[in-house]
Amino acid sequence: MTSKHHLMYITQPEAEALIRANPTVVIACGSVEQHGRHLPCGTDTFAAEMIALRVAEALQALYVPFTPLGVTPFHMSFAGTVTLSIETFMGVMADVCESMIRHGVKRFVIVNWHEGNSPSIGVIADRIQQKHGVRFIVANAHFVTQQLFGQQVGLTHGGLLETQAVLAFDPRLVHLERGDNPSESGRERKMDMLRRRREVHTVVSDVREIAPTGWYGTLEGAGVDAAKAMIDNVVERVVELVQECITALEAVVIE
Repeated sequence: MTSKHHLMYITQPEAEALIRANPTVVIACGSVEQHGRHLPCGTDTFAAEMIALRVAEALQALYVPFTPLGVTPFHMSFAGTVTLSIETFMGVMADVCESMIRHGVKRFVIVNWHEGNSPSIGVIADRIQQKHGVRFIVANAHFVTQQLFGQQVGLTHGGLLETQAVLAFDPRLVHLERGDNPSESGRERKMDMLRRRREVHTVVSDVREIAPTGWYGTLEGAGVDAAKAMIDNVVERVVELVQECITALEAVVIE
């Protein structure tokens, strides 16, 4: 993931020049959790980092690394899952953002691929905005992917969309031949809808309440070429939506 926009791979003067030219940084948020027998535990983080780095390049902004771990207690029934507490996640996010604020950063674009992170991101973004007067834009890349490509198959967990994301990142990490035992009784889609419904929704404490095998969905149609095309379109759409938010925020004047 080397890039002239990735903080880990550039020098201090290059980082300073990027911030001066555009006081925006991009941060990826994912998770390390089980994704069935066919996908790596780093699926969410690989997807978030891959998309976030390309968003940073498109925005001519600095990409700042963050922890690969997320808030995912509801996957802890499966070995391979590592969860942070909400307090730890928000503490690390605050430290990273306040470090960048000291260097002149005024805007943060958070690219997230894990729903369990969303409440913590929302709370800490509000706290830092209120404290420092900076602005946050949150791009839930998994939902953008669902809108563009998941109307029929759904977002699911470990299904086609997440498999495509990993295929685009590194096909060697995907084991399609092992993806022969999804939980597919009809209950999965029902429970998935109930936990994501806006009006009244369930709160899941264990992923097995949705899928006994830990994953559900279809892998039909998975392939490297289609996966790369999917990510290209997702990045383009995320950049478009982020720029829309930036334009709207810059036009706001409170007297």
